[in-house]
Amino acid sequence: MTSSVLVVGGGLVGTSTAYFAAREGLNVTLLEQKHIAYGASGRNPGFVWLHCRNPGWALNISLKGRALYDQLKEDLPVPFEFRAEGGLIYFHDERQAPIFKEFVEARQADGLDMTLLDGKEVREKVGPIREDVVGASFCANDAQINTPTVVNALAAGARAEGADLREGVTVTRLIVSGERIIGVETNEGNFFADKVVIASGAWTEKLMRASGYEVPIGRERLQVMATKPLPAQIKPVVYGPLAAKTYTLFRNLPSWDGSLFHSKIEEETGLELLTLAAQRANGEILLGCPMDYPAEVDLFPSLEGLGAIATDIMNDFPGLRKVGIDRVWAGVLPFTSDMVPVIDEIAPGLIMAAGHVFGNSAGPMSGKLISQLLTGREPEVDMTEVRWDRQLDPVVPGLSVQW
Repeated sequence: MTSSVLVVGGGLVGTSTAYFAAREGLNVTLLEQKHIAYGASGRNPGFVWLHCRNPGWALNISLKGRALYDQLKEDLPVPFEFRAEGGLIYFHDERQAPIFKEFVEARQADGLDMTLLDGKEVREKVGPIREDVVGASFCANDAQINTPTVVNALAAGARAEGADLREGVTVTRLIVSGERIIGVETNEGNFFADKVVIASGAWTEKLMRASGYEVPIGRERLQVMATKPLPAQIKPVVYGPLAAKTYTLFRNLPSWDGSLFHSKIEEETGLELLTLAAQRANGEILLGCPMDYPAEVDLFPSLEGLGAIATDIMNDFPGLRKVGIDRVWAGVLPFTSDMVPVIDEIAPGLIMAAGHVFGNSAGPMSGKLISQLLTGREPEVDMTEVRWDRQLDPVVPGLSVQW
């Protein structure tokens, strides 16, 4: 089968690419190894997180991506779940307050709608949180999506524009003619196209290695649990204070003191702990999340990881100690050493769109930019920072990364 464009991967980036490319009148085929939204797009907690995006490409694409959701709500043929209640990072140690104050001021200078909340204001937004919470940085630009609903809405939009989306088709390697990529080999035979777009997330490194490309994309596993549906009690998306130490924007502050951001749970388990909570429209509260860095894609949560979530959440959210847990899962995010994706034509006929560790913010806008590349137009965002030929360090499995 021959198409104008062949997209590999049925997540947020892949379906966005298929949707926008089909809207441009291109003949698009998308191949997904399992089902739409199987990978990270079907497993993440749904944070559209501008709070800690670094100035430059990451913040620019995230601001544009945040605005694009409003347009997609109007344009897509089926609805998706989107909540614009902001996001916060809370803290419960008075010694951390000067750091958060300086962080908020720096983010305001970067153009974000950021404020410093006191403990009472935090408790009004996050009902189950501990009584002694001191404050939080709050970003009104942050939002929440139920990511699988967005991906399926984009898939429906792509189909409505004439794209052919095929599930259960596993791509094993690229087909090369001379120096040009002309298609892919799959379990369902060969597919050919004028342009091939690789948007396969955490599976990209393995696929590209099989075709002779060394791609420095790592894997970060998140473990999550969901409560039974509960009355509305958490408005924004929520991170705990340990989030601060994972971001350069905090660590580069003159007031930064890393000794104030440590966890006994992390010391005992060797996991990185990113305390989070977010409530979906159906009432379930997503809780997480310990992180590690496996050598291969591992979609199973560990008993140790789930125990870390439970211990951490019971400490910081005593109002949730008795709630029932409905299900648990893990997801694997792709990342590069500089924490921005590769979006570039890396060989004739081959566009890579992978490494989206903040895909909820950047994914749909990335698809739009890729459609502009596919049609020969100048992308509306400067793509220098996401070029293939920039300096990327090797990613070592098992070693934690910081933004």
